[in-house]
Amino acid sequence: MQFSTLTEKQKNTLIWIVERVRAGALQEERITWVLFSGESCHIQGYGGSIPKIRSSTLDALIEHELLVCSLRSYVQYDLALNYLSYQAVDTNFGNLELLSSSRLVPPKLMEHLDPELWERIRFAISAGDDPTAWDQAIRQATTVLEERLRRLGNIDAINPTSTGDKIVNKLFEKDGPWGKQLNGKHQAYRDLYAGMIGVFRNSYAHRFMDPSPEEGAAIMLFIDLLLKKLDELTEAKEE
Repeated sequence: MQFSTLTEKQKNTLIWIVERVRAGALQEERITWVLFSGESCHIQGYGGSIPKIRSSTLDALIEHELLVCSLRSYVQYDLALNYLSYQAVDTNFGNLELLSSSRLVPPKLMEHLDPELWERIRFAISAGDDPTAWDQAIRQATTVLEERLRRLGNIDAINPTSTGDKIVNKLFEKDGPWGKQLNGKHQAYRDLYAGMIGVFRNSYAHRFMDPSPEEGAAIMLFIDLLLKKLDELTEAKEE
């Protein structure tokens, strides 16, 4: 998606919103913007100064999918930020058609990526179709997975020098933190995570793999799924 048609006022408005959300002054998922006559505005729950804009500014940002709007009337907009909101600001409104992430992974999916994973890979994948950028992104993603396994298994307290499948074995063995909880599935989970570590983590840690953007995106989403499964297992363990 190209942003060349956006005016500076429209861009600055989005920048202002993103900055306030990151500062904690606005809620990412609920921004109620009320427009009065002229360019007078009000945002519910916000007491600071607000950019003076007309409805056309918000309409343009919504049209470019930079804001999500759940309610739009003559005077009120119920807005939320999405993945593209941050991406546009962080890339200074670069041409998102050049970003592999926006074409290979639907924005709706990107919004729900594991937060730590997204924070580690977002700048690498913004380089577009460059395989070396995807190489870096996958290396970061596999590291996020290994570090998550390490933390969940409290491996540093047990054996801080453990890496790779040794971490997985300790976590999923029958007498490990999750062995009894998995009721016989510990071997299947061990094989799943050990396979990812063995095939991808080790490969990308020791060699330049330079995957195609399509392969890189597929690996990234698989790692995201494995991270989400860890979250589910953690929640089940705590119940």
